[in-house]
Amino acid sequence: MSRFYDIIVVGAGISGCTFASSFNKRFSDASILLVEYGRRLGGRSTTRKSRKNKNFIFDHGLPAISFSENISNDLFSIISPLIKSKKLIDITQDILVINEFGKIYHADSNEKVYRSLPFMINFCDAIISQSSNPKKINFLFQSLTKTIRRRNDLWELKINDKRLVNCKNLVISSSLIAHPRCLGILNINSLPLRDAVKEGNDKTIDSLLSIINKQEYIKRKNYIFYVSNSKTVSNFKYKYLQLYFSKAIRDDFNFERIIFQGQSDGSMIIVLHCFYINKFIGDNDNRIIESLMMIFCNQNKFLDLFMQAKLFDIMYWRASQPINNLVSKELQWSSISNIGFCGDWFDFEGCSRVEAAMNSSIRLSQLIS
Repeated sequence: MSRFYDIIVVGAGISGCTFASSFNKRFSDASILLVEYGRRLGGRSTTRKSRKNKNFIFDHGLPAISFSENISNDLFSIISPLIKSKKLIDITQDILVINEFGKIYHADSNEKVYRSLPFMINFCDAIISQSSNPKKINFLFQSLTKTIRRRNDLWELKINDKRLVNCKNLVISSSLIAHPRCLGILNINSLPLRDAVKEGNDKTIDSLLSIINKQEYIKRKNYIFYVSNSKTVSNFKYKYLQLYFSKAIRDDFNFERIIFQGQSDGSMIIVLHCFYINKFIGDNDNRIIESLMMIFCNQNKFLDLFMQAKLFDIMYWRASQPINNLVSKELQWSSISNIGFCGDWFDFEGCSRVEAAMNSSIRLSQLIS
């Protein structure tokens, strides 16, 4: 693998993949490297292949994608072929809400909700496949970027504390290495982006860092349960169902939503998404099922599942969704330092965070010449 690229993208989630594919359509001969800490594409939208049981494949992070009624033409050109080919399916009618009284009803929203088939990771795969010359898009997985440097008008990245790669243009598709939360997550002493470009040398970076420093983030803790192949699972009519919790339940339990995913062997994986603002709250893991059974006390088909559910794993998402102080899209590109930024931390009004991330990535791909 080369040590020099025209563009290196830190992060291979939805925004990073959208940028790489969109830029490749404009400059099909430009070499691109996506550096990803995870084992596969997708970021928080990736799909998990269990190491404990290789028969289990399930979406344990982002379970769906919402799009507004008036999406941009550029974004429509990406998702329309996927909808037509049924690689993206409309699951709006499968998005339900349960309230504090145990009543289940359809969510009231003007947004369309989609799921990628067969799994969420296939969304990023499909985006990359739309590029003009996929051979010029390279990937480096299980690779952590802690150090970035600006030397002789080039960017130098230190990967996994030893390997060095260089590029002309750098794209940051996650705010992690620019946000103070990275200090604890990456176990480092200073912001990589601030170390790379000293204050006063680039007004775009200075402004961006000032805004990001004020951002608060949702952190998520996902409980993953397993229900073995049984009559209870076969009697559950949904193969894939998403249930949001009402505000009262969210406030009391920190439960955000719960996903039911049927497996190929007839078993089921249940993923409970819990959310926290900035700091995780200690939970009594043994009481999670008891809490769910209390919430679903009037819903026998769910109670039957919970009675047989066994805790399979717990997943922490520490670098998740921003909730305030979104960054202006005017700060996406610095021609002084040849660095660009994209992701759900940019302000694109009137759309979901995934849609905003994709819009920011498309826009950034059009700013770099």
